[in-house]
Parts: sequence; structure tokens; C-alpha cells
Amino acid sequence: MSIKQIFLQQIDNFINELCTIFPKNGEILLFREKYNLIRGANSGLIIEYFVKYILPHKTVIMNEDSSFFLDGGGQEELKDNSGLKFRDNITNLWKSEMSDQNKEIIWKYFKIFILLCEKYLSSK
Repeated sequence: MSIKQIFLQQIDNFINELCTIFPKNGEILLFREKYNLIRGANSGLIIEYFVKYILPHKTVIMNEDSSFFLDGGGQEELKDNSGLKFRDNITNLWKSEMSDQNKEIIWKYFKIFILLCEKYLSSK
């Protein structure tokens, strides 16, 4: 399995985890549908977005600095052309509904995303 395939599988797992944690959150459910459409049309676009917009925040993510989610989540420069931007929803969940245990799970996913982005770049 390629790094890109592993990365996409982890994104799938992450989104499914969010849907399980917040089953009534329509924005997350809609996000999953949009993500699946983009993944089917151009899966390379997803990892390239992470490399461009999330990887530069490596230190903040590895230090589990909540400002990452509260102040932009790496999406402050990302235009909503893809339909994948859901920062406001994550920010609101992070502030109000998300347990410390769920926050820890999300940090683990983002650390994995960082490591996989780096592996992806080194394999190019």
C-alpha cells in the first residue's frame, strides 16, 4: 500500500470517527460526502492540500497547541473552492462539545497526518 493510500485511509478513519462522535452534526456528515466526491475525482488533491496548508503547522500540532483549531486549523488561507473547509464547525465543537478524550484522539490523527505528509514528500 502506498503512502498516499495509507494517508487517505487515515483521513477516512478520522472522518468516520467524527461522524461516530457527533452523529447528529449535519456539517460533518455533509463534509464526509464532499470529501468522498473529491477523493473519487482526484484523491491526490487531498494530500496536496494537507502538505500545503497543514504541514506548515507541524510544530503547533506536535505541541498540541489548541490555537491550531481555535485560530484556523491550517485553513485560514484555504479558499472554499473544494467545499472541504469546515473550520468553524471544528472550532465550535472544540470549544463546547468535545471531551478531552476526543481532543486527544484528534491530536493523534493530526500527528499521523503530519508524519504521513512528510513520508509522502520524501517519497516524491
